[in-house]
Amino acid sequence: MKDGSRLLSVLLRVSEKAANIARACRYNEALFKLLVQEKSEEEKNPRFFQDFKTLADVLIQETIKHEIGLEFSELAKVVQGEESNTFSNAMGETIVVKVCSTTEETTQLLAKVMGSDIETAELLATEVHKDVQLSDIPVVAELPLDFDINVNDLGIWIDPIDSTADYINGGENVDGVTGIHMSGLHCVTVLIGAYLKGTGVPVVGVINQPFYTNLDSQWKGNCYWGFVGNDIRKCSIDQESIDKKIIVLSRVEDANVKSKLLDAGFTLVEAAGAGYKILSVALGHVDAYILSKGSTYKWDTCGPQALLRSLNGGIIEFQNFIKDPDSDYVDVKYLSTSFNFSNTNGLIAYRNFEILSTLKSILCN
Repeated sequence: MKDGSRLLSVLLRVSEKAANIARACRYNEALFKLLVQEKSEEEKNPRFFQDFKTLADVLIQETIKHEIGLEFSELAKVVQGEESNTFSNAMGETIVVKVCSTTEETTQLLAKVMGSDIETAELLATEVHKDVQLSDIPVVAELPLDFDINVNDLGIWIDPIDSTADYINGGENVDGVTGIHMSGLHCVTVLIGAYLKGTGVPVVGVINQPFYTNLDSQWKGNCYWGFVGNDIRKCSIDQESIDKKIIVLSRVEDANVKSKLLDAGFTLVEAAGAGYKILSVALGHVDAYILSKGSTYKWDTCGPQALLRSLNGGIIEFQNFIKDPDSDYVDVKYLSTSFNFSNTNGLIAYRNFEILSTLKSILCN
């Protein structure tokens, strides 16, 4: 198997392992209460009144790094994510969370975080060390035939649990007109994206929805992937898409932007989770996701952007689009040139290129 196919296989399997950990934490109420720890002021996203870091977040991130490193040792050093891997327990001890070589060792480490609660630590460690096969992953399409990729030119961004607030709060709030989930567990995603370090262009993306459907009080997930490179575009999503006249937005979107879109006849839906909103674009449930503010980060968009690119769509910078509509559209890039990892110029995520012309006539006047 060539490196591209191997990498995609690894990312799919580890995304499902991440989903298993996220579900395990939600199933066990006593465990879930132990997992919530408020972020420090330095780590907070200013968009939220409260922002949380959970042990699940950190553990999933470290599990993804560990699994990628087992298959591609050279990639372990270039995996970046949202969370720090340090966690403070009730005794005030600071513990570096990592995946150990055995279930028993990982159990002992996690027990330090959870006040010597061996039983719940073992539950999590078991999920971390569980062998996940491709056949276990709820993917609607078979993997493509062998394709190659230059592993030495790759960087990786991961968001272990996108929309953490919805993961913590749970629930379900669906827009009755469009069927888009406005908030709740359905909006939670695991996001993994690989990009080319030489160009900053995302080339492999995986989005896993751990809480896609709830059957008999058991959550089942769904997983999507896309690859673009070397004149190859492959995706697990159907290529067809129909204009919906629906735009998905953040809850804090600018009133002027919303007014222009409403006047043009678009239905607007405010939904949680950058990953979920971009996935809604990729699935063709909405025409675009518009965000005028710099409140998303590289870990939110890298994987989803690769998915859109595999469908001939993409993510461009909103502010450049508005200020200079006659110039070439500027794609969001992932070059590691600073410590500011926010998408400071906002974004427009689209699947059909034609929607950009429509939006230009609406937003740039």
